[in-house]
Parts: sequence; C-alpha cells; structure tokens
Amino acid sequence: MHIRCDTDGYTHAITEDEFATGRHEGRFRAVCGHVVLAAPMIEEPGRFDPVCREVLRGDAAEPSVPRQERRRSRWRSRR
Repeated sequence: MHIRCDTDGYTHAITEDEFATGRHEGRFRAVCGHVVLAAPMIEEPGRFDPVCREVLRGDAAEPSVPRQERRRSRWRSRR
C-alpha cells in the first residue's frame, strides 16, 4: 500500500505487515527504510518516493539499516 508522509511530502510504499504494526501510532517503516508519519487522508498523494520505486522494481536492495530521515519544508509539501 502507499501512504503519504507528512514530514517529507513523498508517498511511500508500506507492506501490509508494517501497516498492521504501525496503524495505531500512524508511523510506518517504508520499504526504503524511511519512517513515515502518515499525512491526513484528505491530502492528495505526493510524488512517489524514488527510493521506494527502486526497491519495488528490484533496482535496489532493501536497506538493512534505516537511512537518515529526509525532511522537506512543510510549505512545499502542501502544493
């Protein structure tokens, strides 16, 4: 499934198991390793995260160690 992150504005790929684990807190580990803080569901989907896309296509291996969190200004993520 795909969930938009409120901190970086990207839409990330989340496994069903990860969704079940994080659904009460609203924080999910994406397939790229990013910790997704779910944006309100009324938000439009953001641009799909390029690292998640690479992992899903098989171009990149799933990270064994979480990568550093990316941040983008909130005003840019609301466009």
